[in-house]
Amino acid sequence: MQRDLPPGLLEQAGLVAVERLPARETCMWLVDWDGTLGVLRRLDPPPGWAADADVAADTGWVHGFLSRLAGRGFRAPRPLPVFGQRSWTLAGTGVWEVVSFVPGDVVGWSSQVPMEAVGALLARYHAAACQVRVTSQRPIALPLAQVPAVLASGLPGQHGREAGQVRLVRRLAGELAADLDRIGNGRLLRLVIHGDFTNHNVIAGGQPSRPCGVIDFALAHLESPLADIGYGLWRSGRPYQQATWLDMPRVQRFVRGYVSVRPLSGDDVAAIEVFVRGRGLQMLAKRTLAGCPDLGMLRQVHWLSTHRQLIADALAEALP
Repeated sequence: MQRDLPPGLLEQAGLVAVERLPARETCMWLVDWDGTLGVLRRLDPPPGWAADADVAADTGWVHGFLSRLAGRGFRAPRPLPVFGQRSWTLAGTGVWEVVSFVPGDVVGWSSQVPMEAVGALLARYHAAACQVRVTSQRPIALPLAQVPAVLASGLPGQHGREAGQVRLVRRLAGELAADLDRIGNGRLLRLVIHGDFTNHNVIAGGQPSRPCGVIDFALAHLESPLADIGYGLWRSGRPYQQATWLDMPRVQRFVRGYVSVRPLSGDDVAAIEVFVRGRGLQMLAKRTLAGCPDLGMLRQVHWLSTHRQLIADALAEALP
């Protein structure tokens, strides 16, 4: 079924559709480009994007980074210049991109792939990303430093139970602002983080199965690599998807894998605890800016705030 593709798009790019790929939020196809497998995807602005976001400029930023990353020996999608030497185009009512297909199996919640190996892969990504110079922030990025101000003023007034939740969000945002100042967030090294380095974006292969690449740079932006660790643990540190808490041994295995490749200090792991907590508030702030605040992640953020010392201690114990 190709009726959801703009007329002439495949022919314009010299692509042959192989199969429709499962995707919850967008239209995605596996395509063949003169013998190279790629992924053709419509970039629909998700709920976290502002209504006036420039999707074309944003796509150009991401593809520029991925093109430079391709020469650094790390396995990730590579922009394919199928649209007149460009890897994205405006067609119909949307922006369409084509990147190389990364073969393998998504790790997800599989217990067959060690968390240590996933952590080590993130460290290798950071080593590669450090070699790619990027001078401007991604157009649609919401760095964590901006989140407290958004949540302090952007949530609508509520009544009853919702009013209590809004007060809790604002208190947590205030705590985040103080903690970012405490860890010296503004002085931390910046590079292009993946932004969503969870097991659901990690590809594994081989026997035994081991992580070999990462996909989906939809949330990539300039930020501290320590944030990338925290943002990944927001989801992958849980024992299962619906959990609202972190599994400490799971978290420690991830961090041990990371430090086997790239060292972390005691100050670094203290900052990671802040970034894990900040991830949920960042998600809420994005939805607030887009006019559709969703407090669904509040229970998890509250748990992280209540157990911050437990998390910090567990992270510190994971260091050599």
